[in-house]
Amino acid sequence: MKRLAMLLTFVCATFSLAAGQRLPHEAVPENYKLIFAPDLEKATFEGDDTISVRIPKPTAQITLNAVDIDFHEVTIASGGMTQKATVTPQKENEMVVLRVEKPLAVGAATIHITYTGILNNEMRGLYLGKDDHGRKYAASQFEATDARRAFPSFDEPGYKATFDIAAVAPQGDVAISNSRVASDTPDPGGKHTVKFATTPKMSSYLAALVVGQFEYLEGQADGIPIRVYTTPGKKEMGQFALETAEHVLSYYDKYFKIKYPYGKLDLVGIPDFSAGAMENTACITFREVLLEIDQNHGSLRLKKEIASVIAHEMAHQWFGDLVTMAWWNDIWLNEGFATWMSSKPIEAWKPEWQFNLDDVTDADHTMTTDSLASTRPIEQPADTSAQIEELFDSIAYGKAAAVLRMIEAYLGEQTFRAGVNAYLQAHQYGNATAKDFWDAQTATSKKPIDRIMPTFVNQPGVPIVDLKTQCSGGSTVVSIDQRRYYSDRQDFEAAHDELWQIPLCMRSSDGTQKCELIRQRQDTLTLPGCSAWVLGNAGANGYYRVGYQPEAIRALAADAEARLSAAEQIELQSNVWASVRVGREPVGDFLAVASGLKNSRNRAVMENLLAGLNYIGRYLVTETDSDSYRAWVRSYLTPVMDSVGWEAKAGEDGEAKALRASVLMSLGYDGRDPKALQEARNIADQALQNPASVGHELAFSAFRLAALNGDQAFYDQLMAGLKNAKSPEQYYMHLFALPRFSDLQLLERTLNFAVSPEVRSQDALGVISAVMDNPAGEKLAWNFVQSRWNEVQKAGGPFASAEIVAAAESFCTDSLRDEVKSFYDAHKIAAAERTYRQSIEHINDCVDLRSQQEPQLASWLGQHNSAAGGQ
Repeated sequence: MKRLAMLLTFVCATFSLAAGQRLPHEAVPENYKLIFAPDLEKATFEGDDTISVRIPKPTAQITLNAVDIDFHEVTIASGGMTQKATVTPQKENEMVVLRVEKPLAVGAATIHITYTGILNNEMRGLYLGKDDHGRKYAASQFEATDARRAFPSFDEPGYKATFDIAAVAPQGDVAISNSRVASDTPDPGGKHTVKFATTPKMSSYLAALVVGQFEYLEGQADGIPIRVYTTPGKKEMGQFALETAEHVLSYYDKYFKIKYPYGKLDLVGIPDFSAGAMENTACITFREVLLEIDQNHGSLRLKKEIASVIAHEMAHQWFGDLVTMAWWNDIWLNEGFATWMSSKPIEAWKPEWQFNLDDVTDADHTMTTDSLASTRPIEQPADTSAQIEELFDSIAYGKAAAVLRMIEAYLGEQTFRAGVNAYLQAHQYGNATAKDFWDAQTATSKKPIDRIMPTFVNQPGVPIVDLKTQCSGGSTVVSIDQRRYYSDRQDFEAAHDELWQIPLCMRSSDGTQKCELIRQRQDTLTLPGCSAWVLGNAGANGYYRVGYQPEAIRALAADAEARLSAAEQIELQSNVWASVRVGREPVGDFLAVASGLKNSRNRAVMENLLAGLNYIGRYLVTETDSDSYRAWVRSYLTPVMDSVGWEAKAGEDGEAKALRASVLMSLGYDGRDPKALQEARNIADQALQNPASVGHELAFSAFRLAALNGDQAFYDQLMAGLKNAKSPEQYYMHLFALPRFSDLQLLERTLNFAVSPEVRSQDALGVISAVMDNPAGEKLAWNFVQSRWNEVQKAGGPFASAEIVAAAESFCTDSLRDEVKSFYDAHKIAAAERTYRQSIEHINDCVDLRSQQEPQLASWLGQHNSAAGGQ
């Protein structure tokens, strides 16, 4: 499953803490025969569930998972005898116990259940949705523990079985599932029955069904038919997705020794969808914005996101579907692998998109979370549904992927690839654990991966490697000291026991590189020659922070543009900022690195810098110093803007367009540059009058900047454009400009709009969170959340409550922190317990950083703006 990264973050459901207990080992499923007959008008469905099982020891009962199921008749056949079964619900465990009078013998048995289920409006289980024209459809979302809402089942990943799925649907409606259509038979009453071929063995959460009015584009790769399904009238916007899927499948077929094993591949765009996308076997479902794009005007950012999500979900067909984690504590074996793998086919196809640099930036973002005391290890115990849902976080995705990239760099790409293939071949159509993976890598590489990986998988946190260098006898002696990095100063300064085995790569100023496995807390390495500096994460492949001495930071900053790769430039920024956060360095050192990179025109490098400048401007600048800081930002960015230009140039690539949009946003917002603000308003007006005349990348920045000083007339224009959007991206460009206004009355209107029926539940909390993230609206939005909590929860649905909890991390005052603590102590959300603790930590860290760095920044601004003539 892919978290939604571009517009909002995938968040988790709320469940009873008692839910999701493990099934007793009374029977093992081998095959499900499922018939679904959805009634889209009544929002219910009739189900027929036949489960062929194997009984390992005599028993008079079989326990299944089931939620919101109305059982009609249940029988169990075994040894030539069929018995009626009683059904005893265990609601708190999301289970039912089927009991028969005479014990079932060891061997084969068949459970047959007829029942009625609910087409809910919560985007989980088998649920009801509507497209833009009000046409109803049914769609499934079963991960992690919601197959039990659609059919009584052994709803745990270790219980793999084959599936025979059929759907009784209205004539004219399409039915899509995990395998090819085996037959399509007309029925009386204007319906038809679609039967699908038997699937290979898979876990229950990977079963899928979509019924409704859809159309498709079709292509193929390596003889596998590929279809991209959309609601009517949108299929042409699926062309880019189809091209991407064709390339990705061909790449994966070459990379893996096991070719794509499922016979067909469908990609289905769903208007109402809780996550970003879901890797159902051979039937991948997506939120529309992550599948459909206007090829002529769509932004590079969205193209990259669509390509990445498709590659992620298709990687799951091997990592997760073919080989599935034995239990949810190892969900990283699914999500981390898919995240790590997803960049590879896109880099091979579109190297100019620089996915390798985005991977470095993503790893830094993950380290920010992993620097909190409330982080978790990659492998985390989880028993309840709430605990399981909370595992789908940046640790399972981002940290696991970053650690895999580090191990790949340590072993070499081909050796690591051989280990991956050995792992897949050993466990195909079965289940695996973390140990299975690192044992395969150890056996293949003959290196101690089974000792390295547990230090990153089984303990929380990120290490920092402090480097001290000195010239001795014509060589550079590097003293190394590793410890756990915390963003909290007191935690960081305290002694801790964690110890990592770190594949460390260093490079000296003369280009000499040395890579060693660091097993001890302190160590010493020697490089030839007396180096001006030593880079502590050469290649930027390591999952660790690097602590530099002040003179090393100054030397690296001076040489960064000329002698560091773009990935290393990003990594240097991140490490210096990490030192600033814990008070080791003044904020001026980060700005010195920024100054050293002032001539960079690399989009990824600049966006990383601009994020830092935005944070400084929002949290570390006093009201007294605001004009001075904005003047410095203008002096820094005006030459960049002059270089990239206000308008697109003939023949420029998408990266240049993305850079222009980012610089415009920062110059206008962080620098409050009058020319940038006026240009943004002109571009916004042009895009509203003639949407086809402005690229979406630039229009998105222009809309948000124009909203800063926008009035009601401009707000109304955005609302009109939103309601007449011709593509998902165009819709979200308008929608997410609404939270950026400064006028409190307009922001209140946005908040009320978010919880109205006009906004899909999947988007509601994203809009509210965006107002909370707007300094002008943070207090207004927080008061709205508290005073209208029931509406907020209802609008967001069960998969969204944690998003609002996470949004509070943008606050940076003691008073707001105390309000957040008070409110969530009284309104606990089971699947957001860790998210809540992390939000409080983020606020505390920000408050502390502000107290220590505000005076430092004021002093730095006084010196540098005076030197620059107070531009």
